[in-house]
Amino acid sequence: MSIAVETGVGGRVTALRYKGIELLSGRDTHPTNFGSTFWISPQSLWGWPPIAAHDSKPYQILKQSDQELSLAGPMGDGASIKKHFSLVAPNMLQLDYQLEVTKDFEVLAAWEITRVPSNGHAFAPVNTQSVKTVRGRVDYELHNDVLWLPLDSAKPLVEGKVIANGSEGWLAYINSGLLYVKLYPAISISQMAPGEGDIELYLSGAKPYLELEIQSATQMLKAGERLDWRTHWLIMELPHNISVEAGSGSLVNFVRGEVKRMRQIIRTFD
Repeated sequence: MSIAVETGVGGRVTALRYKGIELLSGRDTHPTNFGSTFWISPQSLWGWPPIAAHDSKPYQILKQSDQELSLAGPMGDGASIKKHFSLVAPNMLQLDYQLEVTKDFEVLAAWEITRVPSNGHAFAPVNTQSVKTVRGRVDYELHNDVLWLPLDSAKPLVEGKVIANGSEGWLAYINSGLLYVKLYPAISISQMAPGEGDIELYLSGAKPYLELEIQSATQMLKAGERLDWRTHWLIMELPHNISVEAGSGSLVNFVRGEVKRMRQIIRTFD
């Protein structure tokens, strides 16, 4: 597993590779919406485009080695971001985000946005009553309290966004025989930012990419306070005997087993 981070473009992860296979959607797909970035939530705080200080302005390198990288971004709209990336296993990355604020926020949450090609499968266990299409159309499926988004690059592009409350704190994506899991602290429906979900899937209607989005619990922050949030990424080859299709119980159980192992690794570092 290897990553590339562009400090000059919002400290984004712009390459995520496993055995030479790239998982992320790059700037060749979209000139600005590429790689994995970080925003503040809810989006009603800033609208569109994203706050440049968080998303696209240069970040300063605080620490760097073969196994870790620490960055600090500029102040923007009353908040600044620090990021720390560290490889905690050959195929597992830990991402620490720190939001520091210079003004009061009634509601504020952390938001990780990762763009991948719009083919393969995305899925996550959810509280089904929380699932909602908030933009366009998304042809998702629900099977046994798991939200599935089967993706077909041959179909016409249709913009859409579905949000949900994740029930187990993970979101998975499969493409090119690789499994990519984003693990984060699970939250309740009442802790979600207004108009948002802690799991969000956005499909571009203009370019062939999907956004895998996760969010933290919302908090009230006063000037001078901070929000700390940690996520983990896992990449591995999916065994050939696992059925890859919407509703596959064997696939969900396999991912749950890997998530359990991820948490065991995490505990050894805490």
